[in-house]
Amino acid sequence: MNLPIDNPPIDTAGSHTSPLPDPLPAPPPGALPDLPPGLVRTWVHGWARCRGTAAPVAAHGGFHIEIGLPDQPGRYVFPAVDPDVLRGLAASITVPNLWIKVCAPRTEIAPFLPSGWEFTEPQFLMSTALPEKPGPPEAPTGYTVETVDEDGTGVLACRVRDATTGGLAARGRAAVTDVSTPHAVIYDMIHTSAGHRRRGLGSLVMNALSARAVELGATRGILVASPEGQSLYRSLGWDLHAPVTAARIPPPADSTVTTGPRTATGPRTATATGTGPTRDTG
Repeated sequence: MNLPIDNPPIDTAGSHTSPLPDPLPAPPPGALPDLPPGLVRTWVHGWARCRGTAAPVAAHGGFHIEIGLPDQPGRYVFPAVDPDVLRGLAASITVPNLWIKVCAPRTEIAPFLPSGWEFTEPQFLMSTALPEKPGPPEAPTGYTVETVDEDGTGVLACRVRDATTGGLAARGRAAVTDVSTPHAVIYDMIHTSAGHRRRGLGSLVMNALSARAVELGATRGILVASPEGQSLYRSLGWDLHAPVTAARIPPPADSTVTTGPRTATGPRTATATGTGPTRDTG
């Protein structure tokens, strides 16, 4: 897989918290293939491994992930719209930032949620077959690239550094999960620092993570992309499976949503895709 882009616009913690423009229209009937069985399960399990959260548990026909951050207690993820589930679950939620995320367009979800809930921009669940024998990632002149398996179980971190200063120029995470057969890899938090964009470093991160994932047995890559990203990935051969809509009770105006994998120094703070860490609205 060769991705000729600098900062892949992948959705993977936090999101826009300001009012959004009208939603994009729902895809016309037949425009998208059926959602492959088990794809959402694989995605949420890989995402949880990337973030170091508790494993997803089955809930209401979908999944619940306990995150436990002060400003992001958890999230529900559903492969399809169930009006009764959405009405009942939304009525039971009284705290902000507990996300409901559904593989469906906003127009199919909004009628079943109370007024005052906040929606993110549309996102898109996508996947691609990985090459059997990817070439070794090669950093451009002036950079070094390193990919490590953080815990020996397929939770991967890639870092690209400026060869002169040692500063972090780009980074990304991925997790190989065995909940599907064959294994798959889920990409997360791909980011290129502002001073290093337009140099192919985002592509380098993706290719480096993919190469290591293939070594660990992954045959398919999965991600959730922004509107700009989904167009790009489709042009590169990725399969688009479903729009993904996320909604929540918004936090107070003066609060900050914290996201990212758990670290010794605390959680990361989310910023908008393309200018900071890639994000996952929940």
